[in-house]
Amino acid sequence: MFKNILVPLDGSQLAELALQPALAIASQSGSKITLLTVPVRQQVVLPSSAGYGPPVYDRTSEHALKQEEQYLARVRDENAGLEIDIDIRVEEGDVAGVIIDTAIVCDADLILMTTHGYSGFTRWMLGSVTERVLREAPCPVLVIRHGRELKKAMITLDGSRLAEQALRPGIEIGRLLGCETSLIRVDQEEKLSSVEMGFLEVASSDLCQDLSLEDADRVSYYLECVVNQFGTEEYPLSKAVVRGKPAESILEYIEEQGVDIVAIATHGYGGLKRWTYGSVTEKILRKADCAMLVVRPPAEALS
Repeated sequence: MFKNILVPLDGSQLAELALQPALAIASQSGSKITLLTVPVRQQVVLPSSAGYGPPVYDRTSEHALKQEEQYLARVRDENAGLEIDIDIRVEEGDVAGVIIDTAIVCDADLILMTTHGYSGFTRWMLGSVTERVLREAPCPVLVIRHGRELKKAMITLDGSRLAEQALRPGIEIGRLLGCETSLIRVDQEEKLSSVEMGFLEVASSDLCQDLSLEDADRVSYYLECVVNQFGTEEYPLSKAVVRGKPAESILEYIEEQGVDIVAIATHGYGGLKRWTYGSVTEKILRKADCAMLVVRPPAEALS
């Protein structure tokens, strides 16, 4: 599923936290990794009639570009023994825009990056950069926050087809990284969506034959149907139903269960009265102390 992985780096140790999971995924799936860095343009103060004007950005010097290329080459060479195809690219321009454009050019299936990666005030900061990439990336984005081992993955669902866009990439990431993966559904004691009902209708009669169950039980049955559809003997999935406000309930579950990766789709919803993944994703991304795999459904799925 992941053939081309893009890893943006800015020269900092914090940004390089994305390397280990990227290498782990590539070693298991045979993916190609592209390491990308975007040099910071030099500030040049130009004289004006009133003295010196405000600083403007000039093109990056050839020396600086060479240094960036040497840095990426060193990172590549340090991992040469893993027999992973690693390409390096140094591109000038707006950082977030370059990352998005490079993902398109390289046909990336996954962007793997950290939040707030930087090396001094003159370097690009991945806080705002990450947020823009999440909004505009052409593929799933795995955002890393720390360097601890990733052992538990969780995929959030709300009963909509859009939310289910996170299922396949979330399961694949969990499998490749050797994580235990669970599906979570927040039950707000509302009626089931048409998607959930459809899952129950088409599911195995041995599993979901009793459609006279109460809605709370049907939520659990819906998850069980999804678990049986996407889980395998080699890679089984577990499920959990929690009750309360979506973001708060998910954040509480993450902390209690020690979840290391959350997979979530943006803009998933099941009607005006259901919770939207746009705001929920933002809250979790800002508050959860774990990695996040954010999947933005294709435009046609949102129409």
